[in-house]
Parts: sequence; C-alpha cells; structure tokens
Amino acid sequence: MMKLWKVYGTVFLILFFLIIIQLGNREITGPLRGIAGDFLNPPLYYSNKVITFFDHFYQSYIHLVDLKGKNISLVKENKRISFDNVLLREKLKNYDRLKKLLEFKEAYELDTIACNVIGRNIEGYLKYLVIDRGRSDGIYVNDAVISFDGLVGKVFEVYKGTSKVVAILDISNSVSVMNFNTRSVGILHGDGMGGLDIDFYSKNEYVKLDDLFITSGLGGVYPKGIPVGTVDEIISEGINRFLFIKIKQNVDFYKLENVLVVKNSLQ
Repeated sequence: MMKLWKVYGTVFLILFFLIIIQLGNREITGPLRGIAGDFLNPPLYYSNKVITFFDHFYQSYIHLVDLKGKNISLVKENKRISFDNVLLREKLKNYDRLKKLLEFKEAYELDTIACNVIGRNIEGYLKYLVIDRGRSDGIYVNDAVISFDGLVGKVFEVYKGTSKVVAILDISNSVSVMNFNTRSVGILHGDGMGGLDIDFYSKNEYVKLDDLFITSGLGGVYPKGIPVGTVDEIISEGINRFLFIKIKQNVDFYKLENVLVVKNSLQ
C-alpha cells in the first residue's frame, strides 16, 4: 500500500512540476489547451526542442562533411592549377632561351644545330657536358659549342645519338682569344678550379679590368667573335714579358640547358 502511495506521489509531483513549468515559461506552447495542455504541452515542447536540436546537429554535420569534400576537391584543383602553372612557366622559359639562341645564331650567321644538355660530370668543377645530338644528326669531333651567352667548348666524343662536349673550363682545353678593344691575342684555358685564365698576353699590349675577350678564330676550331668573358684580375710577374689575366666567364656553365653546335665548314 505504501509503495502505491509513493507512485501516486511521484506522479503528482511530476504533474505539478510540469504545471509550474507551463505557467513560468511563456515560450512553452503546444496543440493542447486547458488542464490537458498544462500537463502535456511541456513534454511535447521539450521533446520538440530535443528533436530540433538533433535535427540541426545532423544538418550541420552533413553540411560540414559536404564542405570538407568540397575543400578536398578545391585543394586538388589548386594543386593541379599550380602544376599546370609551373609547366607553363617552364615552357615560357624554354621559349625565351630558344629565342635568344636563335637571335645569337642569326647575329653571327652560323650554321648550327640546337641541342639540349642531358648530362655533365658530377665530381669537381664542370669539365664536360653531354648533349642529345650525335653522329646521326651531323655532329663531329671538334665542332664548337656555344650558348646565347658565349663560348661553351667543343665536341670531343661523338656517338650515334649523343655527344660529349669538353668545356673551356677544363684545364686541357685551350682557346685562342683576343681583346675586343685592342685586338691583342692570348691563350685561354681553365685554371683547374673552375675558373678561366689567359696566358701569353704581351705586357706591351693595353688591357684593363672589364675588357671583353672574344674568340680570335685562330686554329680553325672556334669561329671568330664569340664572347668568352671579361677581365677580372691582371697579374704582372717580374721580368716575365707576358701578363697573366683572370677572366670572369660569360656563361653560367652550371645552369646550361640548351646549346648550339657550330658546324665546321671544313667538314
């Protein structure tokens, strides 16, 4: 009997509590009126609130998942556009280099073959390059190799589809050069450390810093007038009747990508 009263008491307190909520909260509305509304509207109201909350939460979650998917797609599209942009910029750079090579070729009226640099020695300073043209393209040993900045070297090994080019930086490669201003000649060679030196330049001939040296055309390997570099240092040693001149090369050998092989007219 006591348990039954406890149940009735609990139900009464709950109903009383719901009435108090109904009277105290003007926002609580429902489909029912009167006493039934006082009892049933609060549960219906809060049930609707809970359902609405979870509905909004679910919609927000779906929206967030959708935004995440769109964001991933946008990131992928942005990477693709960035990649395409890099390719386009590289094509423009290639076009610019090839245009300069063509202008250089036309300015000197040389019979040349355009080549790509596909290899180089990996130890020490740059001694040789590998190009993607060979015997089948009409390349021969001792053909001069130039870039739009100036003299690069000469071909010293030829294969069917590739060739090796010994750079003027190599100590074994000598080039007859002359002062662009005075026309005085000397012998250019590598210094063994990646630089360029000129020997056998007479002390009686005038030379100053930043004078340009070009190929003299003597020897028949290198065409006349190709820029080599400018004077960086002049050394006069005692009774020696020749000056020792250090040259700052025109060509950036470590960034060469395209070159021209000059066809030897004697071949």
